[in-house]
Amino acid sequence: MEKIEISEFTPLLAGENAHQQAYISKVENGIDYEILSREKELSYLDFLNLTSAIKVSAEFFDVNSVVIVKEAKICAAALGANAEDALFKVVDCDPISVYESTVSFSKEVTIDAAKQISALKVKMVMAPGFSKEAFSYLLDTDVIIVKINTPLHEMLAFEAKDIKVTPFGILVQEQNNSKLSKESFNVVTSTKPTQEQAEDGIFAWKIAKHLTSRSAVIAKNLSTKAIVQGKTNGVIATEEAMDYACEASKEAVLVIDGVIDNKETVNAAIQGRIGLIIESGDGKNSSNIVKFADKYEIAIIHTKIRNNKY
Repeated sequence: MEKIEISEFTPLLAGENAHQQAYISKVENGIDYEILSREKELSYLDFLNLTSAIKVSAEFFDVNSVVIVKEAKICAAALGANAEDALFKVVDCDPISVYESTVSFSKEVTIDAAKQISALKVKMVMAPGFSKEAFSYLLDTDVIIVKINTPLHEMLAFEAKDIKVTPFGILVQEQNNSKLSKESFNVVTSTKPTQEQAEDGIFAWKIAKHLTSRSAVIAKNLSTKAIVQGKTNGVIATEEAMDYACEASKEAVLVIDGVIDNKETVNAAIQGRIGLIIESGDGKNSSNIVKFADKYEIAIIHTKIRNNKY
């Protein structure tokens, strides 16, 4: 394996906690960015938030999308006709987490979107560009403005190694650059999804790919209705997602980051009146899960791709 060199450390305001020192070092093929706000420095957590946000924004580089991230976790995401529409939809997904959050746009931030951001008390806003009026407006607020100069689509091929330092040794793996294809995206139930459900499913799958396992994403109208991640099993993640989405889960899409192991996950989907489930479908019990879903007229799509992330 090639050598991994880390150099030119720049000190940060703080680590995860105020008593921890922290530093950042440039990475090869990393993002070219600018902090446009006056006299603003970023902390360790700020960079984690930006990292989580940029990964999802890159998935939707060619459309208007908005992502909310807080505590280094993706809280909500939505696509819209324009920046303001996407922002309105994403705030509706999680109106609580947006306070002091990082909000990422895949397209230029307009003056109307900038005014909403300020009113929502957002901590950071990241985008490939800002209109002259939006930039001038945000410059007079407490919002930290981060401009991304690297084309977002280039992040989809980010090749730097994923590195974790443990007491047992340094773990190194390739980045997860999985993509859906016609060959892997297969409807396996007699019940077929609608065109809108299939589109919502692709949208939600691209988000689930970047969540901490075990996760569940409920989406409808190209907007998340619930995101739950980091659970010990898929049943808990699905049940919590259903509770959060409430009525919004009706005829919506449920995306699992890996495989459904048991019927309890489908039972939760039945209770929430989910219309389509997307999972990898390469488990020992997958054929039985398909039969069970068919019984209740829930469509299932298998991707043959697991997006485990720990």
